[in-house]
Amino acid sequence: MKQLFFAVILFVGPMCGAQERHRFEIETQTGYEYNYFKSPDQVSVDGTLLTANDLIASSAYQDVYADYDYRYKWKGHRIRVSMAPFVRLFQENMQDSYWGVDAALKYDYKCTKTTKVLAALDFKRMDREGLDGAQDVLVNPLGYTNYGAMAGLGFEPFTNNKTVLEGFYNFKDFDAYGTRDLEFNEFGIQLGSKQAFRPGRYQHNVGFTAYYKKRRYNTLNTEEDPQNGTRNWDYAKGTVFYELPLSATLEVEPQLAYFGRFDRLEDRSGFHQYGPGLRFRFDNDKTKVSVSLKYQIRDYTAIAAQDDLGALEEKLRYQYTDISINFEQESGIEGLLLTGTIYSRWRETNTTALGSRSFRGYRNYYAGVGVKWQL
Repeated sequence: MKQLFFAVILFVGPMCGAQERHRFEIETQTGYEYNYFKSPDQVSVDGTLLTANDLIASSAYQDVYADYDYRYKWKGHRIRVSMAPFVRLFQENMQDSYWGVDAALKYDYKCTKTTKVLAALDFKRMDREGLDGAQDVLVNPLGYTNYGAMAGLGFEPFTNNKTVLEGFYNFKDFDAYGTRDLEFNEFGIQLGSKQAFRPGRYQHNVGFTAYYKKRRYNTLNTEEDPQNGTRNWDYAKGTVFYELPLSATLEVEPQLAYFGRFDRLEDRSGFHQYGPGLRFRFDNDKTKVSVSLKYQIRDYTAIAAQDDLGALEEKLRYQYTDISINFEQESGIEGLLLTGTIYSRWRETNTTALGSRSFRGYRNYYAGVGVKWQL
């Protein structure tokens, strides 16, 4: 993949009438995160009850994030190269600190006034120890490497409409954890469309995004039965939204989403997840605020909820309440912004068995303030 990145850049070279642009940002935030491994507050292990003091890890943190973006345009062609490394340093538990990087190479070609050819390669690396306490079926190590590719078309089938149709592929290799070594291949298709119209002073937008994909997991330490080490899951997701401007600086966006998983191998691990969302955006050129509120219900189709006496007649259910707030404020110094982030997730479930950890509820939240330099 590295060779392809460099080959494309060298191929472009200086061209007549070409335009290029460089953008670089660096940001740092100081904050606090509660329960960053998403653990329940009580778990019984071999007859011993572990409480929040034993299970929940929290710490003050320091985030450092950088984003470099390069664009090159010539005769309807455009190449974009981006690199975004980041690190979160925990002060109380330095051994739990982690880093990651996102890199992407994107290409598009405007072949007609209303049609673009799209392609992309991306690479993601998360270097993090530990297991995701929010796991539902598979033990997912937090560290992973992901390679992805996409090809598609962007077009305008109607006046004031933008539609994108893409096919994609991902290979994700989780870091080995003990005797477990997990990976998956996935491929699918996604479609997004947005229609603009102006019933009054401001432009409104209505649209949707959707995808369908197949994911095949492999647990490389599987024993005799191959079915114990493989998963064949299909996923479907769709979101409809309406961008409603309330003024020149304030916009509200109600959403409704569906997310489903279909177990094609064992017909056991499927679920249906659905619920509303609401986003607010405020932008007066000096201050930007984005607020997102979501409430989602996940109903499993076969897995039963459990209490301390065993399985219940009712199926497992999750209820997610998510809140996120991000803001940027000009400082008065050119290129320097004051920033802030608040995030909270609360998962409730009807599984209360103290011997179970994977299907339990948890709370996770963090908040931080900092500065961003735009160069």
